[in-house]
Amino acid sequence: MSMRITDSYMASILLGDLNRSLGNMLDQQRMAGSMRRLNSYADDPRAVGTVNRYNSLLANNEDYLSNVSKSRVIVDATDVALQSISDVLSQVRELALRESSALASNSTAVVEVQALMDRLMDVLNTDVEGNYIFSGRQVFTPPFVRSGDSVLYQGDEGEIMSRTGPSSTTAVNMPGSVFMGSSAATLGGRVDVAPAVTGASLLSDLNLGGGWEAGSISITNGTGATWEVDLSGALTVTDVINTISATTGGAVTAAVGTDAKGLVLSGTGPMVVTEVAGGGTAASLGINGTTPGGTLTGRDVRAAATDTTLLANVPTLAGKLPLGAMTITWRGTAYPVDLSAATTLGGVRTAIAAAVPGMELQIRDSALVVVGGSTDRFTIANADATNTASALGLTGEGGPTRLFGMLEDLKTALNARDTDSIRGAAGELASLESLVQQLMIKNGGRQNDLDWSDGVLRQRDERLRSNLSLEQDVDVAKVASDLSRAQSTYQASLLVASKLYQTNLMQYLR
Repeated sequence: MSMRITDSYMASILLGDLNRSLGNMLDQQRMAGSMRRLNSYADDPRAVGTVNRYNSLLANNEDYLSNVSKSRVIVDATDVALQSISDVLSQVRELALRESSALASNSTAVVEVQALMDRLMDVLNTDVEGNYIFSGRQVFTPPFVRSGDSVLYQGDEGEIMSRTGPSSTTAVNMPGSVFMGSSAATLGGRVDVAPAVTGASLLSDLNLGGGWEAGSISITNGTGATWEVDLSGALTVTDVINTISATTGGAVTAAVGTDAKGLVLSGTGPMVVTEVAGGGTAASLGINGTTPGGTLTGRDVRAAATDTTLLANVPTLAGKLPLGAMTITWRGTAYPVDLSAATTLGGVRTAIAAAVPGMELQIRDSALVVVGGSTDRFTIANADATNTASALGLTGEGGPTRLFGMLEDLKTALNARDTDSIRGAAGELASLESLVQQLMIKNGGRQNDLDWSDGVLRQRDERLRSNLSLEQDVDVAKVASDLSRAQSTYQASLLVASKLYQTNLMQYLR
């Protein structure tokens, strides 16, 4: 049985083939022109969702980089200002020591002090793009103004926090209130009393209470093997250690470092630990990085010291326990303080409060600070062979911090030729210089943190863009080959159609 195929049916088949060939060629031309595999939601709906997620992460990362850049401007300006303040205080102290001499003359000393005070006013009223760096959160208010013979502080005590990563913030300013003096004398400790990291340490307590970012990390060892370790269910350091060992089959092991400050990973080197999908898990655990050998030592991620911190769990007190006694001399009375029964930092606090009425021990992140109940100066010294005060970093003299008030007192003493008061001012100036040095160290730490954040964010940006490129960009060689093939197919289809539809008498008579 014969079957006749109509011209209209043949035409529809040819037209369909031509349209498919043309559509394929246009798709290849669009990819070649844009150099992107995805040009519309219809191209690959699944991949479009992934691309949108990467674009969102990139936008967030750019915001973090912008915050780091702006924060660095403020922190750098603060560093310059603190250096200027230190220079001025050094000049004032030299002047006070000179004027306390019997050979000194006060003819120009008061004028010199006033000129230095004016310079301090200018430095402390430094602004960055109209924002005063020493006003706390009141950035549009000049921090220091004159009121008669006094200088008043108009800012607040707030710190401006800048988001520098998915789970990290950094304080970028220093309230000017730290220079104005307090209602109590203080003595800051110089020993780190943060507790050791142990397997039982909660991940939420790490990084001085800043916690961690739950998620996954990627580990690659020297054999070329790569493992993605999901730590999202971990609660303690032991959970992290066990999960890494289980996921890698023991090829990479984790443990608390011998200094008890963070984690140490061991395996076949070189070893690389990175984030997964732009997260911050490895960084929050202090183990992101590369090591040429088989041991990767993490950074310090210890928790903040609290009342419940055991003295035996403070690395800096190793070999110095049990504590003994120290002496606090305040308001002309020497108070013996017996700390032999203390087993926690809270116990040290309780013992000091009981021995010296009106005096308080404060625990601030990783250091101890003794605060008196008045502006009267006090001293803390060792009282026995245990050198307890030194072990806690509390030896020395505590006093109120003042700046302009002290300079006004110095001017008064210079006018009255009161050499004892001038010498006293020189001693307070030394304390102020020490304060400024501490602030410079603190600010330097912020500069280092911002530099580190900038490096991490730029690495994260590079990884995100690389992953995004894999999802949406074309393989140049492949698209060129596919485009050439699509063009050849379309041209062949056109040629076949033209051959089939050549009109002549014989075809018509059929």
